[in-house]
Amino acid sequence: MRSNKLGGFMDKSSIPKSVRELNILIKINQDIISTLVFEDVLQAISNGMSELLNIETAAVYTLHNEHELLLGATTPPLPPGVPLEVRLASIDDHPHIKRAIQDRKYIVVDDTKTAKLSASEQSIVELRNLRSMLFLPFVLKGDVLGVLILGTCNEAREYSQHEVNLGQTIANHLAVAIQNAKLHQDIKDHRDNLEKLVHEKTQDLKTAIEELQAANDELYDKNEIIIDQNSELKDTLQHLKETQAQLLQSEKMASLGTLTAGVAHEINNPLNFIMGAYARLEKYFRNKPDPDFKESDILLESIKEGVERISNIVRSLNQFSRSSSAMDEECCINSILDNCLTILNNKIPSNISIEKRFNLNNFKVRGNAANLHHALLNILTNSIQAIDDEGIISITTTKDTMGSIASVVIQDTGRGIKNEDIEKVMEPFFTTKDPGMGTGLGLSIAYSIIKEHKGSIALTSDEGEGTHVHIKLPLILQTQQIKN
Repeated sequence: MRSNKLGGFMDKSSIPKSVRELNILIKINQDIISTLVFEDVLQAISNGMSELLNIETAAVYTLHNEHELLLGATTPPLPPGVPLEVRLASIDDHPHIKRAIQDRKYIVVDDTKTAKLSASEQSIVELRNLRSMLFLPFVLKGDVLGVLILGTCNEAREYSQHEVNLGQTIANHLAVAIQNAKLHQDIKDHRDNLEKLVHEKTQDLKTAIEELQAANDELYDKNEIIIDQNSELKDTLQHLKETQAQLLQSEKMASLGTLTAGVAHEINNPLNFIMGAYARLEKYFRNKPDPDFKESDILLESIKEGVERISNIVRSLNQFSRSSSAMDEECCINSILDNCLTILNNKIPSNISIEKRFNLNNFKVRGNAANLHHALLNILTNSIQAIDDEGIISITTTKDTMGSIASVVIQDTGRGIKNEDIEKVMEPFFTTKDPGMGTGLGLSIAYSIIKEHKGSIALTSDEGEGTHVHIKLPLILQTQQIKN
């Protein structure tokens, strides 16, 4: 049995050593950012960490209370009929989990056949036929949110110090995602409870109104005394209606306030996670430059992906991120351009004219619609910001004579780009804007997205004469559309 306490920063032994590890870490990050559903976040962590450390089985337990753990996700899924004590486990019945939580550090069981296990631990070992186990607590600001259990089946395995350190470091970072998803779930539950309460009170008020109306109809034909009573009932009915309206408004405002506060936390937590990862990467590359730019680029792409997701949350409180990593959507280029212009409508000043020359054919490309929106939005934003006085932005879509390539040309009459900067504009963090006015990620993100869609992007510009951006993307052939 081995253990080691990790500090708050990545040391050399916990830095990914291969492109495979980097790609898996990026995928885990993308899967987590693409959803705010608590169960989906836990499943992404379970699947991703199992793949990262090349381990057959994984389970994520979260703290239900100070005495119990709740099973949130497993890889692979558990068979039906699993005992309740596996899904809702007592911490005292699992000494290794208890020790990992108390010490806030990982625990390794090299071989379950020789290790001293409790009865509850032995039942889990027999359920999965586990041999080697690794317990990684999720630690955030000194608090443990849960425990990730990784294990090998049938055969024992020795975990390298790099694997253990990497696993614990990533687990601590993923604690932010767990807290974020849990906060979102709490907000959703609170909102559902508010809606239920409003509905119940509305039904009660409706019933009361109906009863009072019935009484009013019954008393309507009676003598003057009854008429006086009827007037009283009408006043009461009006008061009930006013109370109902006030209650509905109060509940709506309370729900909106709770939701807004939750979204603020959801924005801050991922942003802190991304900025923390960036600070560590910046420190690492400053102290020990990486000769392999490809690996560095993958890390930077991960950071940019996080920024893009956060930007989507800020843009709309009504949409909680419909983006996915799928690349199998049919994307209509003309519609995407129209959507981008709609989003940018309030940012286009009256001195700028938009000229659209769209191909009448509704041609489509295979890919990710959200990412293509992001790429074209960045390019159009640059064109808008490049025009100081009066100017024109023309957008042209065509396809080649073979009908296999879509062509998008975005041309502006703005200030243009200096010759010495042309080769740098696609590089991450390169910007010609004043400090604080831009991050230098717009064209870099657009370039990466177009490349991901097996397309190309070319940029030409003359200083003072404007900029010309030409994008080419492979079209879905007609035979493919018929087959689909």
